Amino acid sequence: MEAPILALVLFGGTALVILHDWLGIGGAGFDDAAGGYLYDAVVVAAGIALLLRSRAIEAERWAWCLLGAAVLCWAAGELYWTSFILPDPSPPYPSPADVAYLAFYPLAYAGLALLVRARIHELDWRLWTDGLIAALGTAALGTAFVFDFVADHTSGGALETATTLAYPLGDIAMLSILVGLVAMTGWRPGRTWSLLLLGLAAQVVADIAYTLGETDGVVPPGSWIDPIYLISAACVGALLWQPLTTSIESRDGLSARRELVVPAIVAGVIVGLFLMQAAGSTSGISTLLGAATMVAVIARLALSARENRALIEQVRTDTLTGLGNRGGLQVDLRERCGRATAEAPLGVILYDLNGFKRYNDSFGHPEGDELLVRMGARLREAIGGDGDAYRIGGDEFCLLLTCAPERFEAVERRAGEALSADGPGFSVASSWGAATVPAEASDPSEALRLADVRMYARKEARRLASPGAPEPALERTV
Repeated sequence: MEAPILALVLFGGTALVILHDWLGIGGAGFDDAAGGYLYDAVVVAAGIALLLRSRAIEAERWAWCLLGAAVLCWAAGELYWTSFILPDPSPPYPSPADVAYLAFYPLAYAGLALLVRARIHELDWRLWTDGLIAALGTAALGTAFVFDFVADHTSGGALETATTLAYPLGDIAMLSILVGLVAMTGWRPGRTWSLLLLGLAAQVVADIAYTLGETDGVVPPGSWIDPIYLISAACVGALLWQPLTTSIESRDGLSARRELVVPAIVAGVIVGLFLMQAAGSTSGISTLLGAATMVAVIARLALSARENRALIEQVRTDTLTGLGNRGGLQVDLRERCGRATAEAPLGVILYDLNGFKRYNDSFGHPEGDELLVRMGARLREAIGGDGDAYRIGGDEFCLLLTCAPERFEAVERRAGEALSADGPGFSVASSWGAATVPAEASDPSEALRLADVRMYARKEARRLASPGAPEPALERTV
């Protein structure tokens, strides 16, 4: 029975207050009920709904308990306000109601933090940084346009001033957290998160409107703000009837354009705030937050650049040997052919293994892979700083030599030895062919074709040099 009663109070009460305050239905005779205990009952029902939600999922229990406690603190402030502040012609400020209202913020922050922790599953670092950037940018913007204004128009003793400024600070921090959370979901929070975030955001909007209304009448004061508070309570209370599993997860396929949206927009906003600071219209707090936001934007872009470089290297690297692959060879060969001159030629050498297929077939593919790994390591060591090595096929390798041309022949021989292996019952050797750019070839295709022709000519010459010679028998060794 508890759920239907809560639903009636939450949604029915909110609807009645909206009809009265925004449309005037019920007349003046309904003022006390709409702004008094009916209003309070809706907020109490929202807090109870969140506490009931805490019973549903063990991993999220404390998160919902803290959020429920936050809303009940808000409700306690409303009850005190209705019972003691409204009837008092000279109410104290700050009052116990303010203590309860302000207790809402730390409890809600802690509840959101625990809820995020419970619902995160391998969140992409880009979404984390987007959330941080969006939160810092929102904080800087809110401080510049709300907190600074309220601070400039606040008067009274130290305790009164501190209490007045605590509200916009709490609201700005809450709004920053909410925007950051939406960014962390890839701007697609889902129904459950949307209700929670919308409810808390509505409370922030109502709070800011109320604060500005009390500050030199910037926003027209009046009961029109009360329904916004109750819309907030209805949204968070409605979570009792939402699905029990809605996780924050990484989204696949983030496009380059989407990746730049948050940093670009927030950076533009912060540039505007710095211009305002130059004109003397913002405080040091907003400047500090703006600077922190720009640091976060720069860090985000730096991490993106680092990840992109790592991805490029991964695409260009042979996963088995760690040498360059065919894609890397094509890119490097094109670039180096364009730079090659008669004084600083480029050497292009192709290698093919003789006897590797029999070794692979006889000893098995894992053993064949291990042999390629060892050969790749020896080849890298043999070349050193004279050039770069690539594995471009199953047993095909390529070298791009950038050393002095008189060293080409020595490097060829060292590489050939690195790509040879002998053992009990097997022998794997290599044949190679070379071409130089620009002396013998003018473009990558011509260089590879000439080196390939010479490599196969060497293989044929080797075969003809020992016609009919049987290949050694292969034996598996342990």
